[in-house]
Amino acid sequence: MKNIFITGESGTIPIQLQILSNSFGFNVVNTQLEDNFLTGFKTHQSFKVRKLELDFLKRNFLLNFHDLWEKVDLIIHSGAYVGTDFCNSDPTNAIRTNVEGTQNIVDICNKFKIPLIYLSTTAILDPKFYSDTCHMTEMTSINPQTIYGITKYAGELIVKNTCITKNLVLRPVFGFGNYPEDLHSALTKTIYVLYRNLKGKDTKLTILLDNLIPKSYTRVENIATCILNFADILIKDYKKLKSNLFNIGENHEKSKDWSQLIDIIGSCFEIRNLCTKSECNDIFNKKITFAPQKDYLHFHNIDDSLLQLQKIDFINQKNYISIKQGIALSLNSVIQNLDKEPYWL
Repeated sequence: MKNIFITGESGTIPIQLQILSNSFGFNVVNTQLEDNFLTGFKTHQSFKVRKLELDFLKRNFLLNFHDLWEKVDLIIHSGAYVGTDFCNSDPTNAIRTNVEGTQNIVDICNKFKIPLIYLSTTAILDPKFYSDTCHMTEMTSINPQTIYGITKYAGELIVKNTCITKNLVLRPVFGFGNYPEDLHSALTKTIYVLYRNLKGKDTKLTILLDNLIPKSYTRVENIATCILNFADILIKDYKKLKSNLFNIGENHEKSKDWSQLIDIIGSCFEIRNLCTKSECNDIFNKKITFAPQKDYLHFHNIDDSLLQLQKIDFINQKNYISIKQGIALSLNSVIQNLDKEPYWL
C-alpha cells in the first residue's frame, strides 16, 4: 500500500477519494472514515456539518510533523475555499487559504520530496475563448473572472514555479455529490431546496447560472476515480503522463440544461414517491431563481481529448455513475441529512 495525504479531507472529492483509495492500493493517512493517530490533531472545521480537519495554514506545525511526511508517498491538495459566491463572501480567507495554504503544501512536498497533485478549476479559463461549438481544452487561454478563479490560478502558478517534486495539476469540472459533503454545487443545492420545501420548510435559492445553457455535471465518484488513476501513474511511472495538466469531467456531449436536469430530478422524486414530476417542477419554478446575467461561465464544457489520449475516461471506467444515478444518490443523502443545515441558508 502507498500512503497518500489529502488536504480538505472532509470535502466532497476527498471523501470519495478516501472511500475508493483501497481499491487502487492507497492508504489515506489522514482519513475521515475512522479515527487514527492524527484525529486528535485536527482543529479546523470548514463547515459545522463537517468533521474537523488538519489545518494546512498551520505551516510550522505541519512542517515539523516529520514522522508523518516520511511515510507519505503522495499529497493530493484538494483543500480550498471553493465556489464563486462562497469566496466572494470572505475574500480575505479565500486568498489566504487558496494561495498561502497552497504554498505551505508545496513547501512540505519540497522538504520531504513528496509528489503532488493539485486540484485546480476550469473556472480560471477565459470565457471569450470557448462557446457552444468551441469547447474548453487544456490550451484554452486563462483569464479568471472571480476571486475563486484568481486564487486557484495563483495556486497553479505556485505549483508550476516553486514545486520541485513530481507534480500534476487537475481541473475538475462541475462536480456534484452527496449532501452534506457537497455544499457548493448548484445541483445538490437544488435537490436540497426542493426536498426541504416538500417537508414544509419554505426555502428559496438563487443560482448564478443561465438555466438555458447546458453544463457538464459530473458525479464526484467519477472525478475521484480519475484522480486516483492519475495518482497511480504519478507514483509508478511519471513518464507515462502525456501532460502535467488535465481538465477532468464529463465530455461536452454529456452536457444538459436545467430543463433536462429538472426532468431527471423530478423522476427521482417520483420514484421515491415523494411527489409527482409536475409537482417537483412546480416547486422548482417557484423556489429556484436563476441569474443568467451573472453566469460568466456560459458554455463551460470540456473537450476530453487529452484524457482519452491518456486512456483515462469516464464512461468506460469501473463503477461509472451516470447523471441520473448520481442525482438519485444526492437525493438519498439529502433525505438522510435534511436536519444538517448548509452555510448558505
